[in-house]
Amino acid sequence: MRLVILNEKAMDKELAVPIYTQSGMIYLNKGAKINERNIEQIKKIGINTVYIDDGINDVTLQEIYDAPLRLKAIKELKNVFDECKRKKYVPEQPVIKIVEEIIENINISENAYLYNNLAKNDKDLELCTHSLNVALLSIIIGYKKKYSQDKILKLGIGAILHDIGKMVSNGEDHTIEGYKLVKSNNYFSATLCTCIRSHHENEDGSGYPEKLKGDKIYEFAKIVSICNEYINILESDDSILPHHAIEVLAAMGQQRFSNDIYKDFVGSIYCYPNGLTVKLSNGLEAMVIKQNINMPTRPIVAFKENDNIKYIDLVNNLTIFIEEVVY
Repeated sequence: MRLVILNEKAMDKELAVPIYTQSGMIYLNKGAKINERNIEQIKKIGINTVYIDDGINDVTLQEIYDAPLRLKAIKELKNVFDECKRKKYVPEQPVIKIVEEIIENINISENAYLYNNLAKNDKDLELCTHSLNVALLSIIIGYKKKYSQDKILKLGIGAILHDIGKMVSNGEDHTIEGYKLVKSNNYFSATLCTCIRSHHENEDGSGYPEKLKGDKIYEFAKIVSICNEYINILESDDSILPHHAIEVLAAMGQQRFSNDIYKDFVGSIYCYPNGLTVKLSNGLEAMVIKQNINMPTRPIVAFKENDNIKYIDLVNNLTIFIEEVVY
């Protein structure tokens, strides 16, 4: 199985992982042949990378959160958002249930990948999908920081509700409106509410709504901020891969993010997903087959030599590095 950019090189290959609509229907099933017509259709629904079956069995897809569970969570979160829009109130029980189920089932292995195989075909569900993805990454950072289960639950709730203010306003004041909505429910703690209010604050004070700086920004908000920005980058251009998004975050630097949170984030996001074809500094083309824990830029890769499969562990071969992704 190989991860490929949708282009002419993917023609006539078989899809290895199904593509779903956000409402849960199969859009294109495993085994479907990729052709010129469905390449254009798939791109139109916001997907530019797919896994194809190339007969190589070294790669199996591990998702951070399996597609059926993602689809279920999106549906349940849509119900929460709809109720909030109607009643101007955030019910705590369904939100707790969604986040507890994430914590119970999330795959925090270094080999797990936040794979985009959900079609952008429903505007009402896009915010739910975005909120879920931000929550998944925030929870992974929580585990990286060795938070307690209770603290991870609170972080997850703050992350999944970070844009709840958009039920009231689409402007910058969605942060304040979201804060008001969650604060009206006594279940939600002050730190959780502050996370929602402050997730657009920047380390140098250039953010909003209060232009807070450094230590004045609560840690939950800093985590949600970088996860939100990363997901926004991926969503802004469907052809962007994780390593590109990390490069964009790096360019933002300490102006936007605290150094500690940035290190935790980039140490948790494995930027060359399994199945991706890369060019190495020694000139070889190889496929990423496995990640090395805590070494997100130095995976194990495989290449063919005289019809034999050979492997290079980039952790043990420090003079070799990934030069570029092969499209």
